[in-house]
Amino acid sequence: MEEIDIRQPRQNQVTREVVLRVTGSVEKSELREGLKAAGMFRRLRWIAAACALAFVLPGVRVDAEGGSVNVALVAMAIVFATVFALVVPRWMVAHALRAQRAYEGAECVIDATGIAAVRDGADMKRLGWDAMTRYHETPGLYVVVGRAGRGIWMTVVPKRLLATHDVELLGAVLDSRLRRG
Repeated sequence: MEEIDIRQPRQNQVTREVVLRVTGSVEKSELREGLKAAGMFRRLRWIAAACALAFVLPGVRVDAEGGSVNVALVAMAIVFATVFALVVPRWMVAHALRAQRAYEGAECVIDATGIAAVRDGADMKRLGWDAMTRYHETPGLYVVVGRAGRGIWMTVVPKRLLATHDVELLGAVLDSRLRRG
């Protein structure tokens, strides 16, 4: 029996021989978990806190007699932070769900060149290994994160769509290609 070296797959990049093929759709709860695992919500909270502080600081004045606070700027900061903390995360999940539904019926194909959404044998979208920066693993998901220009993107692969040996294979492939986040 021949040993397979996962670090250097034998797949020809011209033929894009498939390493793994996943069919199915990602649920809203899985997208939320993927965004959370990738740290998107944590970054959002830091941005909200920094912006709220930027609203409040000009309205605070300290002098020899004590100080004063501009209540209107404090109120704006509270509203801004609330919107960022409650509304924007829901918008991000809804946006990710709409983007995922655009690829409904496509297969996720993981091969030597990267990850692709494929429908009827044609690539709808392909992300090369060089565009991917890291991956996160949760008990139910693999989340691959990458950067394209100034934008950040992510791909969520639910483990429920994979056979047990395919979960281990995907983990090994991601370990060999990307760093854990």
